[in-house]
Amino acid sequence: MKKIISYKMVAIYIFAIFLGAMTGYFISVKQNEKEREAKSAKYEKPFPIQQEALAKRADFYKKLIFETRYLENGEVVREEQKLTPSLYGKSKEELEKIYSGWRVIKFDDEEIVLCREKEGLPPDYYIISVLDGYVVLLKSDGNGHKEVVEKTDISIESLTPFDRERVMENIVTKDKDEAYQILANLSS
Repeated sequence: MKKIISYKMVAIYIFAIFLGAMTGYFISVKQNEKEREAKSAKYEKPFPIQQEALAKRADFYKKLIFETRYLENGEVVREEQKLTPSLYGKSKEELEKIYSGWRVIKFDDEEIVLCREKEGLPPDYYIISVLDGYVVLLKSDGNGHKEVVEKTDISIESLTPFDRERVMENIVTKDKDEAYQILANLSS
């Protein structure tokens, strides 16, 4: 009879250990869930009233537009972007500080427009000009610089007075094919 009791006691001990382990496991799981909820609640806290008002107001700003007016030909290049969250609620003066060199010319619920003036021509413009007495084709980089694309063998002296004057004053075009067509006409 003692052996039966000892087997029963061993079974009871094993069951008690198992029950204790399961209870500890479930308590641990519950505690982890509570910690996760506490952390997520921390991140899901509502904005203070002022920030919420600014965010609602900022939703009305749809576009941030940059306009660059090139002084050599007067063309305006316009680039549109969406207003980034870092700019929400900024005043006109704060935007001018952030974008130094730009002026805010429009500031309303539809769009914010910043503008600046820049020397030279917009990027990818072609210029027919004179270099060392010969006609050359230049390309604008948009920063006031021009690189030589092609130096021709057309002497400025071989041109008609009308064409010479046009080339001396620079012939400007947006299109590369048009620039080569003008060069072809000058050489004939």
